[in-house]
Amino acid sequence: MSETAHEVTDNSSQSNGFELVQSFDSGPMVYRVAWSVDGTFLASAGGGAVAIWSKATGERRLLQGHDPAIDEVLGLAWHPSHSILATASYDRSVRLWNADSGSDMSPVFCELTEKPLNVAWSPDGSLLAVTWLDEPKEKCGIDIRDTQNGSLLARYPVARRHIKGPCWSRNGELIITTDLNYVNVDRANNLESVYKLGAHTDVIYDVALSHDNTKLASASKDHTVRVWTLATGKEIAVLEGHTNSVMCVRFSADGEFLASLSRDDLRLWRCRDWECVATLPQKAGSIGGLDFHPHERLLASKDHQEKRIYWHRINYALLGIAIQPGSRRYCNAKVVLLGDTGVGKSGLGMVLSGERYQPTESTHGRRIWTFDTKEVVFSEGGSQAREILLWDLAGQPGYRLVHQLHLNEVAIALVVFDSRSETDPFAGVKHWVRALSQARQLEGAAAVPMRTYLVAARADRGGVAVTRERIQKMINDLGLNGFFETSAKEGWQVTELADAIRGGIAWESLPMVSSSALFDSIKQFLLEEKQQGRVLSTVEDLFRSYQRTQSDASHDDLRASFDSCIGRLESRDLIRRLHFGGLVLMQPELLDAYASAMVQAAKEEPDGLGFIREDDALAGRFRLSADERVSDRDQEKLLLIATIEELLRYEIALKEVTDQGVDLVFPSQFTRERPGAPDIPGRRVTFTFEGPLHNVYASLAVRLAHSSLFRRQSMWQNAATYTATVGGSCGIYLLELEGGRGELALFFDEQASETVRIQFETYVAEHLQLRALPETITRRRIRACPDCDYTLPDDLIQRRLARGMTTIRCPDCSRSVIPLVDKKASARTEDAVFEMNRSADEKRDQEVAATRLRGKIETNDFDVFLCYNSRDKSHVVAIGERLKARGILPWLDIWEIRPGMRWQRELQRNIRRIKAAAIFIGPRGTGPWQELEVESLLQEIARRNNPVIPVILEGRLAAPRLPSFLSSWHMVDMRRPIPDPFEQLLWGITGEKPREFLSGSRG
Repeated sequence: MSETAHEVTDNSSQSNGFELVQSFDSGPMVYRVAWSVDGTFLASAGGGAVAIWSKATGERRLLQGHDPAIDEVLGLAWHPSHSILATASYDRSVRLWNADSGSDMSPVFCELTEKPLNVAWSPDGSLLAVTWLDEPKEKCGIDIRDTQNGSLLARYPVARRHIKGPCWSRNGELIITTDLNYVNVDRANNLESVYKLGAHTDVIYDVALSHDNTKLASASKDHTVRVWTLATGKEIAVLEGHTNSVMCVRFSADGEFLASLSRDDLRLWRCRDWECVATLPQKAGSIGGLDFHPHERLLASKDHQEKRIYWHRINYALLGIAIQPGSRRYCNAKVVLLGDTGVGKSGLGMVLSGERYQPTESTHGRRIWTFDTKEVVFSEGGSQAREILLWDLAGQPGYRLVHQLHLNEVAIALVVFDSRSETDPFAGVKHWVRALSQARQLEGAAAVPMRTYLVAARADRGGVAVTRERIQKMINDLGLNGFFETSAKEGWQVTELADAIRGGIAWESLPMVSSSALFDSIKQFLLEEKQQGRVLSTVEDLFRSYQRTQSDASHDDLRASFDSCIGRLESRDLIRRLHFGGLVLMQPELLDAYASAMVQAAKEEPDGLGFIREDDALAGRFRLSADERVSDRDQEKLLLIATIEELLRYEIALKEVTDQGVDLVFPSQFTRERPGAPDIPGRRVTFTFEGPLHNVYASLAVRLAHSSLFRRQSMWQNAATYTATVGGSCGIYLLELEGGRGELALFFDEQASETVRIQFETYVAEHLQLRALPETITRRRIRACPDCDYTLPDDLIQRRLARGMTTIRCPDCSRSVIPLVDKKASARTEDAVFEMNRSADEKRDQEVAATRLRGKIETNDFDVFLCYNSRDKSHVVAIGERLKARGILPWLDIWEIRPGMRWQRELQRNIRRIKAAAIFIGPRGTGPWQELEVESLLQEIARRNNPVIPVILEGRLAAPRLPSFLSSWHMVDMRRPIPDPFEQLLWGITGEKPREFLSGSRG
């Protein structure tokens, strides 16, 4: 089957560097496009079909082979040296096609029991990497197959449920994939991690490698493109300007340009300086619809409806000098003031930032100052705005659990100490230097170059009592970069320290942000609002205030740009969007103060049980000084809800229902001692590791309590026990070692079976790999006799193993044979660990959703109006309860209307707040949507471009006859189990696609 495309010329686009050459009606849906290695053919894959276009003639050929009833051909890749095309379909097959042969049929290259997602050839064409999804288990993996016969050479199940990619490095040594908001660079021969890049704040949809093998780019739902060096994983650029999800990125073959296709437009970025040099008003529908020709200046792309394909010729000469009007480049550096409470950080931060000195109380939470801004002009042309932000972090021990979350991307660290202390003046220095080091190691390749200075503050109060020799020894031992003896009051060495900050930032190593004048204007407006002390505001109010500052408030993309810019400042933790009420918290540092106060309240619980009543937390009934509290009681109520949501989301706390109500339990804040500690019977394994110890322990304790295979039993100071659902008890005990290292011991009772012990240990080991510093983790097995509990000495075990012996009879009782080697984790164990993680994620999400729902109720932030026939009430109420369990607030008449009031009138009052409408059609027939008043309300929702979702309820036999205004909307059919109708309804309400789509390539 073939057809020929006609050439189309659009001279009007030449001024923008583009010329539309050809436009194709693709026929079947298109998800991916790709040029063959010699540029002879363009291939597309999508809705159950594969097509090839001839570059010379424009003729299209449909390739028959994949099951046409399966509407998902997601994988598409050309051989690196031949006109052979590999495709992967949800029909569970991978096929190879010879484009030169003219044959429409292909043999099946390989069949999988899972759904293949994508394919990629190794650089020499000998191997094919296939990513796959095991949908029932919600697991992903990568297969490596021999391209001669399709045989499976290696299989790597991965703990990534939303895998994108893969792509190979040009030397074949690395495989690059993505997982949620991370880019994974792994060794191809064993899939061991080289580094993990995680600067995006939302799901990554695509990743691309430059043809010279030096750079990779990632496209994200957070509206940005990020560029990294492949060799080191260093982030070199953040590309802003898109106002919607970026679905695809590709480098040109000559390395001059990077193209990005989003749901708002297509952009070209010049790689030498990352300037945006061209845009086209072409929108993406899903992932993968973009590719540069390998030799000519052609760019192939698809439209947002996935029905057309375009070829644009690019005028490289014009683009070489073009710069989008109003483009901006800027770079941000983060400086942190660290130290224990009362050492003078706040006064020093104040004068460093240009404010007059005045006595201050100890810092609570954190405070952020603008330290310096300047414009740098480069000799080769262009300029860059450079901004330094100074973060003053509270020093009280209760804040350390929270501040560990803010030690990323630090360029300069100022560690302040109490030079007049007669006991240990360097008490906090080692902690903060260690915390910085651990945070940098967790950042991995993405960590920016950092200089650390030791600072004595308040030197006017009698000078520095510590000897210079002792100070120098501390600098040498900790690898610090210098020392300053300062007085904020007198101004001593403040100028010198400020100069060291400015001169110590490695600007060339920080990621450069390419943005627009509009983004820059919005950013400055929001920062000014923040500096003026505004606490909470709706996005609508902020936007209207910004509009009043603009002479041209009619910019087409003004609102979209405003929303995107809020996201950019949020990614730098300067403001925070709340998940309810359309609210923006302009002072997110308040979350630290309230969170730390709750943590401290739990620690001070009289019985040492590490909890605070949720009602007390929501009412603010805990100790927090008046100057730290938000004076507006209504705003504080919302801030308290947001704080609890943060604690649950980061798994610092968990909810527990008791006879007295709901408790917020903080595992790291228990103060009662475990009987017999530190000697714990039944100890069988110890892990030694480094990292944020209490954060690692708290999240492990929370996730074990949330897992489906273990239930929380008891907790003590740094210890917790759990009961296995199949019987037996398991426990963890954290011992803090010198130098910030920790030892986590696992212990079991006699009823815990070997299977339970292996599952528990495997889960803990996986958690440490994700949360601690992987290279510091060591595991020590404690071999003991099951009859007499005699523990074998390590040297005896090593001598037996050296002689090839794998067991030993107990030297004490001689009754039992003790194994000296571990059993490998079975597939059953892997499945159990996966189920534990799934259950922990689900429970955490439920707790977070319940808290968000409380915020929505407080702000009347309704997500969806439920319209139904009263005789179907029981069905709709059940659906409404399920929606609330997922954090969705429905407007349902029986929940929202006081008896005696007309529901249409009450709905009219709330119509502006409602984001969607669901119209239920059940077995009882038509409902009130036929009334003109209700129809007008529904049409009001539709006029705002919000979804109106017809929902067919179970029990209805005939196809419904919908009113004309409903018939054009895509419906959800509750009578069909696949796709999951409730997940489809959620998708319609929130715009968030179900998991099965997130795992694939459609986005």
